[in-house]
Amino acid sequence: MTDGIKKAIDYIKTNDLYVENAITLQNKAWRHKKSAMPVLALACGLTEEQSSWLPWSNYKDIHFDKEKMFINGLRDVLSAVNGSYGSVPSMRANMGCGIIASLFGIQQRLFDDKMPWLLDHPSKADIQKIYAENIFKISDSAEFAAAMDHMDYMAGILHDNDLDNVYIYPLDLQGSIDTAHLIYGDTIFYDFYDDPEFVNGLLNSSNVAIDFAIRECFKRMKRVDEFVPHYNHLAIPRELGGLKISEDTTTLLSAEHIEEYAQPYLRDLLERFGGGYVHYCGRNDHLLKMILAEPLVRGINMGNTDMHDMTEILTQCRENNKLYVGGIHRIGDESNFDYFKRILEPAYDRENDYFYVLVQYGCGLNERDNVIGEFERAVEWVKKKYE
Repeated sequence: MTDGIKKAIDYIKTNDLYVENAITLQNKAWRHKKSAMPVLALACGLTEEQSSWLPWSNYKDIHFDKEKMFINGLRDVLSAVNGSYGSVPSMRANMGCGIIASLFGIQQRLFDDKMPWLLDHPSKADIQKIYAENIFKISDSAEFAAAMDHMDYMAGILHDNDLDNVYIYPLDLQGSIDTAHLIYGDTIFYDFYDDPEFVNGLLNSSNVAIDFAIRECFKRMKRVDEFVPHYNHLAIPRELGGLKISEDTTTLLSAEHIEEYAQPYLRDLLERFGGGYVHYCGRNDHLLKMILAEPLVRGINMGNTDMHDMTEILTQCRENNKLYVGGIHRIGDESNFDYFKRILEPAYDRENDYFYVLVQYGCGLNERDNVIGEFERAVEWVKKKYE
């Protein structure tokens, strides 16, 4: 173990007492239970000294290097611990959004300056051979096997150093449509019309692969029977499923294709685990309507909040019993107080004294106290307004 890793671990172990309270608070948030405060999942940037402990490695260098992958993950954990308010620190094998798709016998291209991406795709005939059997193994993909090695390595270091309040979260889970698109490429958009039988077979096989991959991840995660962590911020109760599902490609589909292809396979995936939250970038109002109507969707996260009227989105989440999780863009030069007030007010259920929002927020360490103070002040302002 390098001296830098040891310094980071020692710092984390002396500043992580807040984590158990954060888990308890998030547990209430996901279950829509009244609590003294809504969740502010705060992350604060690393100091120069902390950065010197853990030099960052580029995306290509970490892909098959367990120590470099761990160090990059530990940098993220430090940011949550620096915040010491609401975030549940966690790391993952950051292998790219094509990692589960790689189980279909394809490997991602690696780049220094951006995440891996699938540029090569199997033929339709090869895909049909795979989904005729629908059996997946760790050895089907050298990348997936490396991801499991990364997780084992991370779990071992965390355990050996008694880092009880740092967790591992699952590999990038793209939803059924996203995974099928990653496997087959843009030709899928033609086959939605030309070969729906093939598309349905691919979507079903994608869900089988996702099921296999996530259960392999769960084997390597502690306390997974209690909660599933995500993105160095969240902890979702396992009894609510615990999945994070991305539906980015789905934003490109028509309302008819969302109903025909996206909805049944999203539902199947959620039913396999008992629920989860859904992320997507872009905007598709038909997709939003579908997600809000799904009972096993526990929450929503948007990658481009500036494309939406977030007051309306937060209102819809409240009205449909969904937790909005994530960061939200600022408008103009609004103060921290005005920013938090704008987010919290439409999410507030005055009858049950509960906020349908879990706010993720990043800032510098020098801003931390002001951010927390203004967040708490905004909570108090909203509650008093609706007494």
